[in-house]
Amino acid sequence: MRSKLNKRTALEAAEAKKTGQKIPVIGYALMGRLAQGDQTGYQLSLIMGPPRNFIWEAKHSQIYTVLGALARAGYVTFSQVIQDSKPNKKVYSITEQGRAALREWVLQSPTPEPHRHEFAMKVVSMWTVSPEDALRVIRDQIELTNTEIGMIDEHYNEAQRRYNTTFPVPVTSRYFGLYAAIKQARDTKLAAIEWYEWIAEQLVDTLQDKADAAAAFDDSKTT
Repeated sequence: MRSKLNKRTALEAAEAKKTGQKIPVIGYALMGRLAQGDQTGYQLSLIMGPPRNFIWEAKHSQIYTVLGALARAGYVTFSQVIQDSKPNKKVYSITEQGRAALREWVLQSPTPEPHRHEFAMKVVSMWTVSPEDALRVIRDQIELTNTEIGMIDEHYNEAQRRYNTTFPVPVTSRYFGLYAAIKQARDTKLAAIEWYEWIAEQLVDTLQDKADAAAAFDDSKTT
């Protein structure tokens, strides 16, 4: 059974490479969405940006550009839907060649994750501002992250409605990966808040020590 699976995967990989065109990560993200169901470019733009996406965000114009490239390469196709009262629209579908490329991409491992955490870089340089200002920045970040968690929760509920399913789903479900990705996004935000609060505690302790030292100095002057 495994040898047949490996043979099929190899054939699919060869088919996926026929065009010789490199697919950007956003291309795989779009094909992954289309593998779950046909979508218009507008629908894809809705689910590829906040509050519906904390995995791989993309702008409206970028999505249409990549869809065009995927269509020319044969990874996706589209049909024109004629509308009387609205502009005509294109409904995109993933092709078998696209599915093969998507499967090949999923099977590539390990996957290095780029490390670009802007706020962590701010923390590195936080010593350049006063503890009072640093504490304000940290508390603002906690507030923002809590807002983002609320948006992720909205996405969680919206995804269940859109796909007519209830999370959690079995690992074999086509929607398990979506559920797992949303869960990972939420858990990551919660872990970030825990880190922010730890930093805030250090700053509060520093400010308290500073206040205690100032109070002790004042007491010494009055005695």
